[in-house]
Amino acid sequence: MKLNISQYSAIAVFLLLLGSSVTAGIESMMRTERRAQADVDRALALTVETCQQDRIDTDTIRTYRDNIQMEALRDTAFLALAVSDDERGGTRLKAGTGLTLVRLWKLSDQRAAGTLAALAALWLMLSLSLSGQRSSAVEGLALGNLTYVEATRSFYVGGTRIHLTPMQLTLMEMFLAAPDHRLTQREICDRLWPRKPDASATLYTLIRRLKPVLEEAGGLRIDCLRGEAYQLQVF
Repeated sequence: MKLNISQYSAIAVFLLLLGSSVTAGIESMMRTERRAQADVDRALALTVETCQQDRIDTDTIRTYRDNIQMEALRDTAFLALAVSDDERGGTRLKAGTGLTLVRLWKLSDQRAAGTLAALAALWLMLSLSLSGQRSSAVEGLALGNLTYVEATRSFYVGGTRIHLTPMQLTLMEMFLAAPDHRLTQREICDRLWPRKPDASATLYTLIRRLKPVLEEAGGLRIDCLRGEAYQLQVF
């Protein structure tokens, strides 16, 4: 089943909103993580100035937690002794947030991401609803992606009317009525140009201009059979 331009646009808008929601959520979590790490680093610096020692004991941990400004970090933040990277070696205190992805998500501001996600869901439901209404609103003879409504002598794709010239419309009606949707050149010319002795060039132009309309919107093609007939087929 082929999608028309409006369907592609609806999908593109939904994916854009959904992608923006995910991006906004991740960026907010990253900002929160940086803020949390800066907070514990600052708390560690104040702790080192106060305790002036490179070992961790109960007083060190208590002072460290008291210096943390973000209340939610006080239950997860930790201190660890890490080996120094310089030539002298030794150990140094290192601060960590201890935040899991779930805790980080809860601490971050997800209002923008939530709003975008809600818009994406709303857009999806609206698009599906409109698509259903369009599909059910047009009933008639279907061929490929096209639906022919005899009462209005019109062709539709997913509820959208396809513009055809009077000659193109008559030719399409002839194809639909013909066995196997096959017509000889003589049948077409006699019907469309009964007073014209040789209308083969005019017929060629009509077919050439109709082909891209059917291929792009209707999923149909017109095959030339040995230069004597044309057949409308689904591809």
